[in-house]
Amino acid sequence: MKSIAFFNNKGGVGKTTLACNVVAYLNSELGKRVLLIDADPQCNATQAVLDDDICERIYEDGSTEKSLYSYVKPLEHGEPRIDDRITPLKGLDNRFGTDIIPGHPRLSIIEDTLSEAWASVQARNVGGYRTTNWCKQLLSSVESSYDYAVFDVGPSLGALNRSVILACDFIVTPFGCDIFSLLGIKNISSWISTWKLQYDRSILDGLRDHPGVLESYPIVIDTEHQFRFVGYSVQQYITKTFKTGRRPVKSYEQIMREIPSTVETAMDFLRPTMLSAQDLELGHIPNLFSLVPMAQSAKAPIHDLGNSDGLVGSQYSQVTAYTSTLDALTRKLLRNLERAG
Repeated sequence: MKSIAFFNNKGGVGKTTLACNVVAYLNSELGKRVLLIDADPQCNATQAVLDDDICERIYEDGSTEKSLYSYVKPLEHGEPRIDDRITPLKGLDNRFGTDIIPGHPRLSIIEDTLSEAWASVQARNVGGYRTTNWCKQLLSSVESSYDYAVFDVGPSLGALNRSVILACDFIVTPFGCDIFSLLGIKNISSWISTWKLQYDRSILDGLRDHPGVLESYPIVIDTEHQFRFVGYSVQQYITKTFKTGRRPVKSYEQIMREIPSTVETAMDFLRPTMLSAQDLELGHIPNLFSLVPMAQSAKAPIHDLGNSDGLVGSQYSQVTAYTSTLDALTRKLLRNLERAG
């Protein structure tokens, strides 16, 4: 099983929409077994995929339905091991056709615990390594059931996202077509390079101080093949029709020209050697206007929208165009994942 984090330091770029639609397409159209994990305390992926009545059952007082917080709650009480009896909500109960571990607002409370665990990692404390690697524990528990695990994470450069990304094999970054997305990828680069260096040094010392101990737990020992950067998309730009076809309006063209070089400079240290800078460009998705709120209301992937969801007129051609774009993007992502190994 391969794990992928959809991540950008800039919010509001359509990251969750893309993550959920890619997962749905992988499951329903490409025959992959994919688990969606909502690791964002804002729970946007959960709200996009699950019907309101299911969400109410998850978050009501005394609920027995499990969210991601249910599994990591033992960390709050000083236990370095999560509840690894993972029971995702099944895809048969949602139109995305995807198994999902719902998010929970209380995930933000785990931040302090994970920050303290990171300090313990620097002090080479075994409990700190184990707590920091909670996500590695979770992935180890579900790896036999899925081909891919996809995390939707928030834009924070905090302890929660650090622990998720540390455990993931790959990162995908959806961009908005704005200057802040360019700044966001630079922030990600600086943030990861800083804590990667800290972790690598601590692991080397920890292996020396605790011979044979760290290897006996689900702990990332070597970050060389972790959180590798396998692609980006550009989303939510506006197009106009010209004689040569549709292309971004002028205000977006400069940003789109800058993104490839900015990504290459910022993320080259995480690019798998077998992928070129051009391979990382997965595809571009223009502004979908009314399709996104329609899909949100229907709790459905965009490619599955139809007449019963309120689709009319030119929206049919928009769905067809989006499906074609999504197909190409998803297949290129799969090729990158396969080549990266």
